[in-house]
Amino acid sequence: MYQPQPESRPPFLWLTLAWLAGITGSGIVIWLTRDLHIDILLMLAGGILLSSLMVLALYLKQRNMGAEQRALHMEDNLALLAMVARQTTNVVILTDAQRRITWVNAAFERVSGYTSAEVIGKAPGALLQFEGTDPGVVERMRRALNAGRPYLGEVLNRSKSGRLYWLEIDIQPIRDHAGELIGFMALQSDVTARKQAELDLRSSQSFLDKAGRIGGVGGWQLSLPDQELSWTDQTARTLEVDINHKPTPLDLLGFLTPEAAEILQPVLSQLTPSQSYWDLELPLLTAKGRLIWVRVVAECEYADGGVTGLVGAIQDVTVRRAMKAEIRRNADLLRAAIDTIDEGFVLFDPQDRLVLCNERYRQLYATSADLLVPGAQFEDIIRIGAQRGQYPAAIGREEEWVKSRLAMHRDGDTTVVQHLDNGRVLRILERRMPDGHTVSFRVDITDLVKASEDAQAANRAKSEFIATISHELRTPLQSIIGFSQLGMHFAANQPPYDQMFTDIQNGGQRMLTLVNGLLDASKFDGRSHALDLAPRVLQPILEEVRAELSTLAENRQVTLTSAWPEDDVWAMVDTFRIQQVVRNVMANAIRYAPSGTVIHMSAHEDEERGWRIEIRDHGPGIPESELESIFLPFMQSSRTRDGSGGTGLGLHICRKIMQAHGGTIVASNAADGGAQMSLYLPRVSDPNADPEPGLLDDSAGTMRSARSALEALAI
Repeated sequence: MYQPQPESRPPFLWLTLAWLAGITGSGIVIWLTRDLHIDILLMLAGGILLSSLMVLALYLKQRNMGAEQRALHMEDNLALLAMVARQTTNVVILTDAQRRITWVNAAFERVSGYTSAEVIGKAPGALLQFEGTDPGVVERMRRALNAGRPYLGEVLNRSKSGRLYWLEIDIQPIRDHAGELIGFMALQSDVTARKQAELDLRSSQSFLDKAGRIGGVGGWQLSLPDQELSWTDQTARTLEVDINHKPTPLDLLGFLTPEAAEILQPVLSQLTPSQSYWDLELPLLTAKGRLIWVRVVAECEYADGGVTGLVGAIQDVTVRRAMKAEIRRNADLLRAAIDTIDEGFVLFDPQDRLVLCNERYRQLYATSADLLVPGAQFEDIIRIGAQRGQYPAAIGREEEWVKSRLAMHRDGDTTVVQHLDNGRVLRILERRMPDGHTVSFRVDITDLVKASEDAQAANRAKSEFIATISHELRTPLQSIIGFSQLGMHFAANQPPYDQMFTDIQNGGQRMLTLVNGLLDASKFDGRSHALDLAPRVLQPILEEVRAELSTLAENRQVTLTSAWPEDDVWAMVDTFRIQQVVRNVMANAIRYAPSGTVIHMSAHEDEERGWRIEIRDHGPGIPESELESIFLPFMQSSRTRDGSGGTGLGLHICRKIMQAHGGTIVASNAADGGAQMSLYLPRVSDPNADPEPGLLDDSAGTMRSARSALEALAI
């Protein structure tokens, strides 16, 4: 608090001098007037009075001279203070008792943006405070100043231009000689930079704390000279210690398990300036007694040739270690399972380097087993294997074979048959995984191939036998049928001879039909070489069959209808054989269709199989359990009108013919009754183009065709 000094009173020395001067003066007057008869007391009083007046006059003169000197000195001091106030970088504000500004320095104008003329007579708070100023700070300042007390604090102000800035303020009341409050003086320092630095520091600390909490990484520091330990909040969380706890080096010893101490001891004993970094995983006991695993990364701080401290990070890796252990267990289990399977297994990485293979794979490729090491390139393995003669198909054309094999391997979706030098035959299945790895199996099909070859040989022998027998039977059958026809001519109207020759004729025809069926069945083994295939329009071919059977249908009071697409239906067919199939199917439908019903034939596009020819009747249908078995040789449906039927070879031959066309025939029942036969043929878009591959069924003929193609490729 600033307060002017009160005027000093006359000192005791001047009073003493006045009294002594009065006594002396009175004595001198009495001696000079001794001859005069004047009252001594009167003269004594007069002397004292005269002397006192003289001393008082001298005192007043001296006092006035001191006041003038003090005034001059005060003016010098005030001038110095005013200069300091004007030139200081701190803000200085003077107000009256009502806190209205009476004077500001240049620093105020620079910081606030207001000129002195703009603020004189106004309250600082009304000019500089805004909605962002802390109301609590404003209230505490108001109470202190209302009580005439000093105030020290920090406040956020807003300048004339809108800039926000922080001030550290020191407000002191000013009082007069009587102690009355006459104003306030405020000394203010701009601490915006410091406040921003503090804010940035808090933000950084908050960020680091959040990052540490999210990432589970804590920091710590140990000073060896003063034995002080400090750590971050996340370290405290990891060790399950209260965040406000001040750690000591002894705390560290409490967290170490015996195993951790054994790990740390050799590391700490070997620390040197050139090897001061370490990264360890240690088992610790938390403050709550829970066992955890942590990763501790630290480095030493050196000074004067010695270790002065340690600084590092700590992370809880308990879950990660458990996951790694589980992954290792699963990997070991998977490897053991792979080693126990009977098929060869191999895995290549996205760069076609060998990752692993099982023992069965090594056994199958014994010639190149020494090459099957992790990291070996697929191309090197097959190239050296080809040079060693491991692949019979590669002999004499190694480069061509390697190039072809690499192309299939890199396709990522390969199924091929491969012959090896040891006589084994393998089916290779290779698949590309989403991450780029290639997984492959080797299935030993040597026995299957041998059995298939034996079956094919037996089938060929059977076909040849049937063809031979059929040929040998047809000759006498033709004689029998011819003789029966001659007998019927001469025995006409001569019972019982005419009936006898009729029975011979019918039996011979049935026998000839059976023989012809067996001969047809032996001709078709699922391959197309027995057909006269050419791109043809189906509508007229099928309409010819419908017209041929219309008389038979009329006799049974059954109507034959058809519906075709507007465009021509092109397919690669043998006209005679495809008509044979349609004739057989429609004849069966006419045989079992009730009188007055319709048999409908139509063609439809099938996205997967090409063209679908449907022949649908309204007869008794086919039992669900017989939808596939009716295509077996000598099998007939049990659901017929009269229990009669043919030889049981018709549908079997139909399927063989359709398979030789690259298609198939499928039986089904319509939802509203009746049977439906669907004939599938590959689509041909260009009459001069080769037939498009259709979706073939898994028949024996199809498998033989595929196997023959793969064996011809011999990879």
